[in-house]
Order: sequence, then C-alpha cells, then structure tokens
Amino acid sequence: MSTVTLAQRLLLATGLLSGAATATVGYGVREAWRGAEEQRFRAEFQPALELLSAELTREVEGLASSVASHCAHDPLVDEALVGLSAGDLETRRLSFSLRVPELAKALDVEALWLITQRGEVLGAHSTALAGQRDPKLATALAALGEKAQLMADAPRHLSAGCRRKDPHNPRLWVGLLAERGLDATLARVGKAYGMALSLDPVPEQPSSMSRRFALPALGGVTLTASRSRLPLTQALSNLDSTILWIGGLTLLAGLAAAGLLSRGLARPFTDLARKASEAMRGDPHPILLSGPREIEESAAAFNRAIEDLLALRGRLAASERIAAWREIARSVAHEIKNPLAPIRAAIETLRRLHARKDPAFEEYFDEATRTALTEVNRINQIVSEFTEFARLPPPSPSQVDLEQIARRVVGLHSSGDATIAFEAEPCPSVRADENQVVQVLTNLLQNALDAVKGGSAPQVLVRIAPRTAGRVRILVRDNGPGISSTIRERLFEPYATTKPHGTGLGLAIAQRLIVEHGGEIGCSDVPEGGTEFWFELPVEGPPRAPESP
Repeated sequence: MSTVTLAQRLLLATGLLSGAATATVGYGVREAWRGAEEQRFRAEFQPALELLSAELTREVEGLASSVASHCAHDPLVDEALVGLSAGDLETRRLSFSLRVPELAKALDVEALWLITQRGEVLGAHSTALAGQRDPKLATALAALGEKAQLMADAPRHLSAGCRRKDPHNPRLWVGLLAERGLDATLARVGKAYGMALSLDPVPEQPSSMSRRFALPALGGVTLTASRSRLPLTQALSNLDSTILWIGGLTLLAGLAAAGLLSRGLARPFTDLARKASEAMRGDPHPILLSGPREIEESAAAFNRAIEDLLALRGRLAASERIAAWREIARSVAHEIKNPLAPIRAAIETLRRLHARKDPAFEEYFDEATRTALTEVNRINQIVSEFTEFARLPPPSPSQVDLEQIARRVVGLHSSGDATIAFEAEPCPSVRADENQVVQVLTNLLQNALDAVKGGSAPQVLVRIAPRTAGRVRILVRDNGPGISSTIRERLFEPYATTKPHGTGLGLAIAQRLIVEHGGEIGCSDVPEGGTEFWFELPVEGPPRAPESP
C-alpha cells in the first residue's frame, strides 16, 4: 500500500515540472545571451584594434614631430649651434645641463640628449651625463632620419631625433636624440582601450581573446592585442545568479500554489475516506462534496453505494435474524424433545396400569410422577437459559484496561489445582463493555480449567498482546485432552456441549458478545496437546450497526 498522499504527489509533480521548466528556459536564455554577448564581444574587438593602431601611430609620429619641432624652433638648439660655431660652448654648458632635463619632461621621454656631430653631450636627461663624449650617439642620430624607429635593445624603446646644421659650415650640427620606453607606451595606450599589448606572441587562452596586427608607423612591426573575457564571464555569472533566483522563486511559488490546490483537491477524498471508514464501522452517512465534476460524481456514486449498503444491510440483518432464530428454535426444540420422551412414557404406563386396575399402579405412580417433575424442571431450566440468552443487552462501552481485567479474572480462579500462568505485553486501552468482557473471559477460563481437571500436571496460560489493525488479543490455552472433531464444527452453536453438567450456551453467548463488540473469537489445537481459545477486540470500540443478528 502506497504511503504517498495525493497532496504529496501533486507537490512532487509540480516541483519537478517547475524545476524542469525553469532549468530548460534558464539554460536556453543563458546560452542565447552568451552567444549574443560573445558575438558582440568579437564584433567590438576589431574596431577597438583599429582605434588602438591609430593611437599607437599617433604616439610614434607624435614623438618624431615633437622632437623635430623643438629642433627647429627651440632656442636651446639655436643657442647650442651658435656656441658650437663661435667656440664658446664651455660658458653655456651649465645652462644646457639644466634646461635639457626640463625639455625631457616636456616631451614625456625617458631619455634625451643634446649632442654635437662628434658625440659630445652638451646636456642630457641626467645631469651626470653632461660633458661626456659618445660617438655612437652621433652615429645613431645620423641614422634615424625624420621618423621614430623601434630599437631592439633591451629594454625596447622608440627613438626619434633631429639635427640642426650650421648654414655656413654644414659639417657642424647640433641634434636632439629622444628615447621613450615602448613597454610603458604600450601599457598606457592599451589600458585606455581595455587591452594588453605585447610585441611577443601570446598563446590563446580561454580567459582572453588575442589578435596580432601590424603597425606601419614602426615599419610593419607586429603587435599582440589581448582583451580579457572577465567582464563576459562576470556577466554570465550574474545571469546565472539571476536565473537561479528567478527559478527558486518560481519553484517556491509553484509549490505554494500546488500546496493550496492539493489541499483543496485532497480534502474531498479525505472526507470520502472518513465516511467510508464510518460506513465500515456501521455508521454510514451520505456525503456532500463540492468542486470539480469528477468529485461531485464520486460523491454521488458514494451516496448511491451507501443507500444500497443500507438496504442490503437491512435485508441481510433480517435474513440473519430469521436464520438464527430458526437454528435456535431447532436447538431448543431438540433440547425440549429429549425430556418429553420419559414424561410421555411415564404417563402412558400410568394409564395402562390404571386401565387394568393393576395393583402395581400405586407403587409406580410415585416413580412416574417423580420422573415427570424432574423432566419438567429440566424443560423449565432450558427455557430460562434460552430466555437469558435472548435478552442479552447490547454492549455499553467505556475505556477499559484489558490487562487489569485479565489479571483480576485470573486471580479469582487461581485457588484450584491447576497452575494458571499470565503473560501480558503493553497494550492500548480498549473501548468495551467491562462486564461482558469479564463474562467471556470467565467462561473461557472455566472451560480450560474443566478440560485439565484430573490431569497429571494441569496448566492453563492466559496471554494478552496487541495485534495489527488496532486490535488486542486475549488467549486462553490449556494442556487438556483437546476437542474432538465431531463437536468442533458445532462448538459455538447453542446447546452444543460435551460436559454432562453444561447447557451448551456459554460459548454461544461468548461469541455473540464478541461479535457485537466488532471482534472475533475462535479456537485451535495446540501441537504439544491441548486447546487454545482466543478472542480479539477492536481498540476503537464496537461498531454502530442497525441491529445485531
């Protein structure tokens, strides 16, 4: 039997459906958004590269043009050329050494030299370099031309320069040589566009997007531009969190709606089950349910079944009453017929003796009348016991403790020769008629004591234990000779007995009392020898039937 209720099934189905639908829609939305963002990310990359290339070109060309402009118009270069032509450079060196570092800051370069055609350093970005002679600087400046060039020396840098020649002696010239670090330039320009620039190839990684491009301003040097995918990954993570929140709220809302709906749907079925249980206990009532058409149709079918059940129960009760009274009438007639035979024989003998005027009439008269009176008393006893059996009152139930009742009954019968053992397991209280339970248990215990009377080691066991389906069983076992098969089938019929002093109504009365309590009674043989009688009572009490048979 399944323990999952309709409400639980509906909640489970709604939860699975909501979860599956939310997961499917969420995954579809996420993948569609991810594809669109990936495409947009790639589409934005190329224009950014073009802008970046243009900016780097401006940086390179701007360095060359700035240096050339200062070379053509800066009074510092004019003064140096005049001093070189006049031969009085020594008087001007202090001015050059102070003004060249300021010019380096104005040009935003890391290194700047003011040199002559012989490599004499008139001024530099560092005052410590002034006054030195380095012919390589003059050679490098002469080889640069008018454009900035990329120098492969470590650290890599951009070099730009210009020369100002003496108009009267072209072999004399003064020039500016500027160097700007390439890595710093690439970092500054790349940061402005959200990229990382490198002269070296960068391997493709899932966390970034890379592309190589040539820079014509540097003679076609190839650079690598990398752009991090972290914003895209972060956006996907935010979208996942949003989808999870929406999915969780949707699932909770679906479960709440399913809970309300399931309670509304399950309530009619709960009422129907309760009414069915009441009908099984003998208290059938029609049910009024409102809701969907299927529920109303179920209620109508249940009410029709209740009507049919009541009609059938009435007919069955009437049939059972008729059959029971017929059987009882047959048993009573059989019991009364037995004492009538000796009464008839005595009366016929008296009439015959009287008609013959037999002298033995007087002597036989006392014996015949004594026999007739004895049998009449016997008939009177049968009628009285039958009347008592027919007038048994219905149960008057109350909460009783069967263990205490059993202990009390056992205590009242423990003074005989037989040993009575008592065993009890924890049992719930039972709704039953205490007097009738005592009557049934007393009858079974007396029958067991009668069965073991005269035995070598008479023993009787009384046990009480809970049973399944809300019932409690009381068992009475003896080690007597057992019950013959000839009487077993008629054991609970009225006037069925094997004891010479018994009337045969004890077990019939016990059965009726137990049946009216909604319980069962029975007997079976014990493998070791003997008989056990048992009866079970429902914990909830007797059913309310229209009329007991």
